Amino acid sequence: MYNDDTIHSDVLNYFTSEFRTLEERLKAGGLDDYRERVLMSQKIGEAVHLLSPYVRSDPRARRLVRNAEALKKQLLSVREIIVKQLLHQKEQQSLLQAIIARKRPTRRPEGTC
Repeated sequence: MYNDDTIHSDVLNYFTSEFRTLEERLKAGGLDDYRERVLMSQKIGEAVHLLSPYVRSDPRARRLVRNAEALKKQLLSVREIIVKQLLHQKEQQSLLQAIIARKRPTRRPEGTC
């Protein structure tokens, strides 16, 4: 029985660590590719499926599954990706305007040399 408890605890620790790492990576902006986000959310779904038998008896597993589902929802949210793309477009537009403004010759008032 002790061995089963140890294995159970190790499994929960592993998934907790993996989900935490993934969440930090998401917050740091390391997951810009939507395909990668979808793959990660599928992996989370598989992990949740593996953890589901323990949810009824273990509050820690329940909390872990709840956090995993929230992380999965964040991964599949396209809002963050759209905001980043809009910011990138605005940066490019302002850069282009600065280049155009630099290339335009400045007009001098008539009568001055």
